[in-house]
Amino acid sequence: MIRFINHASFMVSRGETALVCDPWIAGTAFDDGWRLIVETDHPALEAVTHIWYSHEHPDHFSIGFLRGIPESRRGQIEVLYQRTADKRVVGFCRKLGYRVRELDDGEGVTLGDDIRLTIGKVPFYDSWGLIETPDYRLLNSNDCILEKPERLKLIKRHVDACDIVFTQFSYANWQDSRRNPAARRALAADKLNRIRLQCEAFRARFVVPFASFVYFSHAENDYMNADINTPEAAVRYIAQHCNAQPVLLEPNEQWDGRTPKPNASAIAYWKEKYAAALASDKQQPGPSIPIPALAQKAAAMIERVRAKNNYLLIRAMHLCRILRPAAFLLVDQDRAVTFDWVHGLRPLGDVPGDAIQIHSSSLAFILDHDFGVDTVNVNARFETDVAGKKRMVRLFSVLALKNTGRNIRIRDIGRYLNPPFLLQGLRTVGLFRSG
Repeated sequence: MIRFINHASFMVSRGETALVCDPWIAGTAFDDGWRLIVETDHPALEAVTHIWYSHEHPDHFSIGFLRGIPESRRGQIEVLYQRTADKRVVGFCRKLGYRVRELDDGEGVTLGDDIRLTIGKVPFYDSWGLIETPDYRLLNSNDCILEKPERLKLIKRHVDACDIVFTQFSYANWQDSRRNPAARRALAADKLNRIRLQCEAFRARFVVPFASFVYFSHAENDYMNADINTPEAAVRYIAQHCNAQPVLLEPNEQWDGRTPKPNASAIAYWKEKYAAALASDKQQPGPSIPIPALAQKAAAMIERVRAKNNYLLIRAMHLCRILRPAAFLLVDQDRAVTFDWVHGLRPLGDVPGDAIQIHSSSLAFILDHDFGVDTVNVNARFETDVAGKKRMVRLFSVLALKNTGRNIRIRDIGRYLNPPFLLQGLRTVGLFRSG
């Protein structure tokens, strides 16, 4: 039996075995940038025996959920996760008292009661999961970047076909200036087209749109909600453009995975919940961070990077303009600063025309956390153009790499020679443009 939980989470249960994927059921994510469309109780989660996490993003890997399970239950639950170099996720789960199993790319494991899970990696950090029972084969592609048929080959090597696809149906990150809604509408349309590509590749009978039941919940990113795909739009698109039947589920709703179901009730449910969420009060920015404090944070970040990286290589990348400096207009202070890997963070007298507009607390978040620039790219709490965003992501890519267990050192060069990873990285930072 399949039970939808919320957002990117659902449970597959059979006999005494209950596998839940990516449970996030309460609270904000991405530095107060996202909220769930609806929060509710989930009594069925008390029976969970296995948890699979697709990746470390907080709307999938919810620390609050893990800590909310009583300590007396944790030793009875096995966490499954892709094998990574840093082992940060598995180490954290073990420290909390959970049993942990790491899976290699393409590795499968039988959990019990004829439930089998196979996982595979997609650059940079996402992974997909194939759940097999005697009744169906279910592919959970969640946030995997599968915008072209050739990207689907990463999964097709392991999954020739399936009965059900669970997949994302709306965009989940910044896309061009707030003055360019056409770019967001194009991204929303592309998300739906990716559903069609997956249906064609895996010949699915059913498609369950999920992993998008969130809204941009901050005053700085509220404009992003205007062009998102609604569940109703996803259902309509699947019905019209895919050789598969849409299955829209409400929180805690059960489905046998084999029988077509009417979607009218779920469409009405989500329509009401979206209207309430989008009309709710938005999160306001936190306190301003003075420029001297930002400079100290930048200095601490540089030392953090020095400890794990060959800093001469980073300086060379600065001199070659690969890691170009970037200017930031602190919107809460109406002052500008610049950062680079040689001189650190410094105030500017004038505001450059290409300065990235950002609240000082968001810039502090980037400096404090290796995953900071990834978070800000997702939560859209900044303003610039596409070139400015790529400049910011490229500048702090040293941190993003460090966050995945990769460092800029000669002896680590082998970790960058994976072609899909390399091409995706070059495209993300604007050094490669695919056709």
